[in-house]
Amino acid sequence: MEFDTTQVDWVFVIIASVISFAVLSLIFVLKMLKFKRWQVRKLGHMFLHFYVAFLPYFFTNIFDVIIVLLLVIGTLSILSLLPPFRIFQRIYDECTREGEQKWLLIVNSLSTGIVVLVIFLVFHDKLYIFSSAVLSVSLGDGMGEMIGRPYGRIKYKIFEERSLEGSLCVLIGIFVSIIIAFGFHSMLNATGFWWKAVVVSAIGTIVEACNYRFIDNTTLPISIALALFLLFEL
Repeated sequence: MEFDTTQVDWVFVIIASVISFAVLSLIFVLKMLKFKRWQVRKLGHMFLHFYVAFLPYFFTNIFDVIIVLLLVIGTLSILSLLPPFRIFQRIYDECTREGEQKWLLIVNSLSTGIVVLVIFLVFHDKLYIFSSAVLSVSLGDGMGEMIGRPYGRIKYKIFEERSLEGSLCVLIGIFVSIIIAFGFHSMLNATGFWWKAVVVSAIGTIVEACNYRFIDNTTLPISIALALFLLFEL
């Protein structure tokens, strides 16, 4: 990646900013459609991570992304100061888990953002690893709750209660994430791809099952990225 402040791709900045606002607006659209609060939070989480998983394919200068972040955060901050909008407050209200303090959402968001950035910086020349890791949070963790929470019947508990059905969906979601990322890079014919993808998916599922509360948003992508690197690059 080229770190050059003098070459800004304004087309990317504009398009990425518009898409970022569109993804965030899904929270309010889902609310208007009468989705439950936990569904709004999880679906917003899934769409955002899916978007981030493919974002690096469309920029060559990291400062383009910084400009997008400044524009989005700056605009949301201004809107949050206006009583009719209160954007940040409304996002907090819709995305905080039931019974959870709102400051935990901030900690979760910051820790997840830092982990995603670190994975990108480490594997920017191996984007199939980055995309697989971030997609695993979107599809793996996302499907686990979307299916497991309403339909899970076989319960188990390590640190937090989960369902066998939900964990199975996590496994499938991670596996599908790896297929999508590798397929995007035409790497489905990589040596031992299928059994390695199953092993990585199993590792991610175990890590997710052993997590406490929201920390799976950080430990899951890290475990997927490291497992993929060990199996496909070493």
